[in-house]
Amino acid sequence: MRVLFNLMRKSILYGFLSFLLMTGQYSFAQTIWQGQHHSYRIILSGDLAKYKTDSLSVNLPELEINKKVVTTIKGDSIFFKNEIYGFSFKGKYNGNKSAISGIFNYYSIPNTAIVLKKEKEIQPVYFPQHPKKPYPYQVIDMTFLGKKTKLTYGATLTIPKNKKKYPLAILISGTGQHERNYTYAGRQFFTVLTDELARKGIASLRVDDRGIGKTSGNFKESTTGDFADDVDAQIAYLQSDKNIDASHIGLIGHSEGGMIASIVSARNKNVKFMISLSGVGVNGLEMLNLQNTAILKSYNFSDKVVAKQMEMYNIMFKVVYDTKDGESAQPAMEVKLKEWMQKQDSTTLKEIHLWDGRDKDFLYRYGKDADRKWYRYSIHYNPENYLPKITIPVMVANGDKDISVPAEENINSFKKYLKTKDLTAKIYPGLNHMYQHCKTCTQSEVKELDEVFAPEVLDNISKWILARYKK
Repeated sequence: MRVLFNLMRKSILYGFLSFLLMTGQYSFAQTIWQGQHHSYRIILSGDLAKYKTDSLSVNLPELEINKKVVTTIKGDSIFFKNEIYGFSFKGKYNGNKSAISGIFNYYSIPNTAIVLKKEKEIQPVYFPQHPKKPYPYQVIDMTFLGKKTKLTYGATLTIPKNKKKYPLAILISGTGQHERNYTYAGRQFFTVLTDELARKGIASLRVDDRGIGKTSGNFKESTTGDFADDVDAQIAYLQSDKNIDASHIGLIGHSEGGMIASIVSARNKNVKFMISLSGVGVNGLEMLNLQNTAILKSYNFSDKVVAKQMEMYNIMFKVVYDTKDGESAQPAMEVKLKEWMQKQDSTTLKEIHLWDGRDKDFLYRYGKDADRKWYRYSIHYNPENYLPKITIPVMVANGDKDISVPAEENINSFKKYLKTKDLTAKIYPGLNHMYQHCKTCTQSEVKELDEVFAPEVLDNISKWILARYKK
């Protein structure tokens, strides 16, 4: 959702999942008034008709805030605040008192127009592209057993209504542990994609990752190769179910999911098409260099700082790459970093944030990632082992503002190694890694954009699949 090998911070999909896990069903006896600004919900609970100063509270689930508020009500006007946490709201009821319109003010939500609607229970984060019931297609929640992996998979199968034959896409999420809807900052990436596909006559299967939802397994001890085995298990299940048309199965993978799609498509003859959305087309070491360079530049660091930072990073990457399986890279990293730092002046070390003991923090944080099985697998990924074996129709896409998987280099690598005679490669202008039309196009902006999935990409995906299916 996100960043595959980013050292600067966890991926956007990691960053917001921790918040979203805390937003399960709350139960209030009082009335609930709920509004939303981008990724943040504002929830006022309590009986406004018979309120007491200490009986009303405001919940900001994504910011982990749930506090009492001091409230003043005069006629149709309502004002509440919490001075300790620094948030306030001033607004008025609408005509039938089913909503309160006003201005909410907080550090993360400064002086923002908000409408608090009266609800019976707390609602999930919602964006306009999220589909609403009743759906014009069939949705089946299921679990099934992977014969080779011995894992139980929780999944949702979506099938167009009144169709006995249809293309069927398996959706593969990116880096990090995700439930089947591939939710990031409240945005349900795969729910929106599934809706587009089903409305155009294309079935899809979306699956919980290992260790989340209804899928078993140990996510932390798994690699990209293990996730590819999961996709093979999903293909095998679809083929075994006589109620499913599995004659035209394809894969749609995003980010690391694109890498997984490449691995599976290279070896599984039952895959009829592949779509890689911001998938990795270069080797692991080059991916690390491209990604971290792009991310550093997005912070507007000087060319000198970026060059020095990447000089140090690439030394660390090579240490990890050369470390044998089962061994820790941390001792060698510490030696190499010390050697490098001794050659730098104090100004340089301060500019790249390795001054005053911060090198120890860096070694601790990166060392934990560097010794993970998943990281070792990713850094040794080589597209030459897979892409030349793929002869089915392939679509590869990127946004030109993608700083997680930079577009040009990865697209060109797909073009270089793929052997298919049916290749569609497209770089979309103005889109970030999550296929949103962006402005600053930084990682942090993702949560400030209400778009879930650029409509032109959704349309291109469905048209591309249908064109191959008709052939």
